[in-house]
Amino acid sequence: MNPVAYPSRTFLSLIAGGLLFLMAGSAAASDTPADLPSDVTSTLHYLLDLVDNEGGAAFDARHIEPLMTFLLSPKTDDTLYRADDSFDAPSAYNEFTVNTGVQRITDYILDADIPSFFFWPSSLRLSRWTRVDGGDQQFERLRSASNGSKTPFILKGAEHIAITPDQHTGAYYSYDVDRLVILSPYQKGKVMINVYRQQEPSAVGRRGWVLGKDEEWSYLYTPDKGLNVKGLGWADTYMYDSFGVTVYYQADPKKPVVTCGTVSWVKAGWAGINMVKSKHIHRGLVRVADAFTAVLEDPRLPEPAQLAETFSKSKDIPTPTLRAYAKDYLSGLEQRIASSDTLLKKVGGKFDSQTLLEQMTHDELYAALALDYLKKLLGHDPVMDSHPF
Repeated sequence: MNPVAYPSRTFLSLIAGGLLFLMAGSAAASDTPADLPSDVTSTLHYLLDLVDNEGGAAFDARHIEPLMTFLLSPKTDDTLYRADDSFDAPSAYNEFTVNTGVQRITDYILDADIPSFFFWPSSLRLSRWTRVDGGDQQFERLRSASNGSKTPFILKGAEHIAITPDQHTGAYYSYDVDRLVILSPYQKGKVMINVYRQQEPSAVGRRGWVLGKDEEWSYLYTPDKGLNVKGLGWADTYMYDSFGVTVYYQADPKKPVVTCGTVSWVKAGWAGINMVKSKHIHRGLVRVADAFTAVLEDPRLPEPAQLAETFSKSKDIPTPTLRAYAKDYLSGLEQRIASSDTLLKKVGGKFDSQTLLEQMTHDELYAALALDYLKKLLGHDPVMDSHPF
């Protein structure tokens, strides 16, 4: 497969990108914890087992009924739902609504030409599929199946992911996941389910910064190991494990409203010690959901076909061209930092735009420019006026 970042179709496994408040110790007081119902736990085990099943076991929609019932049931705002101890990792559940349809979601996030990080800009730096069972044509088949198929469609593969810096520690990580996407009719509506499992511990955490408010989607990455936390700058941190299940359900084909529910598990820290708690995971899930909803509901977001056409023309941009644009981007970012006392205090003298430019890979250059282009499209104060797209 082409290793460039833009053909990726990541779902909410990037949730982990919003989760690592682990070393900060500044999380708000948690809500009342409650385990998910036991039949929901059984459903989650069933779906996670499908990812590991190399024989391609058939999906049976009857097995997801407990999860769907829970998704649509009333809940109290002050309860933090989590899976039980049978998964051997802390977890949390989050639910949200997107005012669009499942077909439109798949048209955006399952198009080979549209950068997937467009839809999770606060959590995902870049991604690429490293394996697609059945080949890349499976994405077109899945999108076609979304338009009225009466039988389930399953897509399986593997993906490499790099996430954005944590808001408090500055740590960012890269890792590989096995992924399963299920599209199926359910009752009178349509459901899409994404399941992922991290393959092995991440690469060591490196230092980055969230520049400004998180919803501004402005980040700075360095190759330096460690954390931006006093007394913990030395720490070699890792995401030891993560896995998750996300459900997108449109109950009425005539009403473009999708109810989404996510359960995510994360183990991360240093020296083999997990520092993540359910409240950290829940706050990360909210971070992911807010950005996803903001992008998809923004009226300025171009239609899927228009975005696909724009980016299909940029697949073969050579690295020197990207580097030339990125030079202007990093220079502009450097000027913004220099003109802000807050950012200058946060970053200090650690931002050397020329050194960073020379160290960035093709994928990283492309991702930085594409994110800035998204900010231009949606009126989020981009660094540049001109982009190579």
